[in-house]
Amino acid sequence: MQLAHEYTQDIEHRFPYVIGVIALFFLLVLARLYYLQVLRGEFYRLFSTENSIKEMTIETPRGVIFDRRGNVLVENRPVFDVVVIPQYVLNPKKTLQSLASLLNLPLHEVETIWTKRLNQPRYQSLTMKQDVTREEVSMIRARHEPWYDERHLFDLRGVEVQMRYERLYPYGFAASHLLGYVREIDQKRLEAYEKKYPGRYVKGDNVGMRGVEETWDLFLRGQDGYEQRVVNAIGREVDYAGIAQQLEHRTALPGANIRLTVDRDLQGLAASSFAGRRGAAVMVKVETGEVLLLYSSPSYDLNTLASREGSRYWQELSFDPSKPLLNRPIQGAYPPASTYKIVTALAARSEEVIKSEETIFCPGAFRFGGRDYHCWHRSGHGAVNLHRSLVQSCDVYYYRVGLRLGVDRIAKFAKLLGYGTPTGIEISDERSGLIPTAAWKEERIGVPWQEGETLSIAVGQGYDLVTPLQSAMMMARVVNGGKIVSPHLLLSVHYPDGREESFESEKNEVKKLDLSPEILKEIRDALVGVVEEVGGTAGRLRSHKASMGGKTGTAQVIRLEAAGSCKGESCRDHAWFVGFSPTEKPEVAIAVIVEHGGFGSSAAAPIAGELMQRYADITHSTQ
Repeated sequence: MQLAHEYTQDIEHRFPYVIGVIALFFLLVLARLYYLQVLRGEFYRLFSTENSIKEMTIETPRGVIFDRRGNVLVENRPVFDVVVIPQYVLNPKKTLQSLASLLNLPLHEVETIWTKRLNQPRYQSLTMKQDVTREEVSMIRARHEPWYDERHLFDLRGVEVQMRYERLYPYGFAASHLLGYVREIDQKRLEAYEKKYPGRYVKGDNVGMRGVEETWDLFLRGQDGYEQRVVNAIGREVDYAGIAQQLEHRTALPGANIRLTVDRDLQGLAASSFAGRRGAAVMVKVETGEVLLLYSSPSYDLNTLASREGSRYWQELSFDPSKPLLNRPIQGAYPPASTYKIVTALAARSEEVIKSEETIFCPGAFRFGGRDYHCWHRSGHGAVNLHRSLVQSCDVYYYRVGLRLGVDRIAKFAKLLGYGTPTGIEISDERSGLIPTAAWKEERIGVPWQEGETLSIAVGQGYDLVTPLQSAMMMARVVNGGKIVSPHLLLSVHYPDGREESFESEKNEVKKLDLSPEILKEIRDALVGVVEEVGGTAGRLRSHKASMGGKTGTAQVIRLEAAGSCKGESCRDHAWFVGFSPTEKPEVAIAVIVEHGGFGSSAAAPIAGELMQRYADITHSTQ
């Protein structure tokens, strides 16, 4: 009895708690019913009659790219595409016939696109026609009007018009390698980006390919938005004003605009100056490394590459023997020819193997190892010192000086001036070139270095390979007092919220080469003489108002013994010019190469002269 009494008391004690739990449960059920039927009643009523939510992507415009003076280099234009969403198509045959008629497309082409639905989800759209006209847009969008009846008009159930932004390159041919282009991301790049930038890229995204578009893609691309809309069983939007606040959305965030260091007018002048010839032109500011010009020829049309014809056009470019896809300023590796005499002269004076006024006699050839090494001036230059050796580009002088130095000491100074390693410019796939040493040949080829090879190296022939950008940076180090500056392309980033991030004020970590200012001045004065003195190999540049200095070069592309049997343009030498302007206080350095152009003095120097004069004109007009 005692146990029964205690059990009864225990039940009586717990009973209020049980009642409380049951009451709470019913309150929660009632609250949920109130939420579903009253607060969200209108929302669910819409979907009780075969309505559904469709999520619409709001594409954001990519950032605009400007040159240093605010000229637009890349912008966007709105483009409208006609797409079909299979899940809303009720009569495929009639819908496809309607599309073929409205869009003026062959029916078999529309049917071929329709078959792609078998390999993707039914809610995923199929693009029937890109960049449609305004008239076509109006006809398609009419299906959303209340008066439209598919039973008597075109059957456009499941057909939509989608707006996107397409890149527009006003100066595409003048800056194609510099700017790059935009295409849909491929699987390989998507996987690589997912590791590097988790969650930032998805299948179907457009991304920058090559050049500036690729390097600063994260700045430029922005973030797409989305919004939910209510549609009926055939994809037509229905009135959802009563639940608008309950639908999800995300505001699109436009990409940031960027301003580059390059100048539009210089790019355009370079393009017209090459006039179909192959080669490259680079101009940099000697104190900061800002790249004012980066041009590669032949070029290609960025607008075609970014269009629906892009894949076909890419194939054409890939098989073009002139290699238009090669970014010659940073990927073209050439023998530096006589422009390399600047390196040999600097090495010879710094290593004290020759004095500035010491003369070497040039009879037109130098006999060594049982063969004659000819000077370009076959009758000879007579007695020349360091200054005149550069002004007249005497080969014999550098044959003899090169032997005194040896290949390794020449290589040491070439590397000090930036040859043999990438410059570090922001765009991808830069080549390092090649500066040989005795150890390099032993390891790479397996035979010892020969002194006769040093003669070729001293005048920029042989194994040496350099890029035009490296040559411009070499020139910059020589005329800026030995300061090590790095080339760069970005001046500033302008964000949608009004913030601006400037890179113009970012100074290079200025280090100076351990070089004698007096020796550097000797060489600079000689390079001025190349233009201004009688007998200078670039004397024709004296006609320009702007003062200039520099060095010409003519790079052999075939062995001398084969020259007699080789005919045609491909057998002609490459033409070089490296230089600077103005002469008193240099501001810019330049490198120009014309492939198979012949002589540097007649092919490359005139282009460089026009570009340096244009720089002077631009600078004067903006002051």
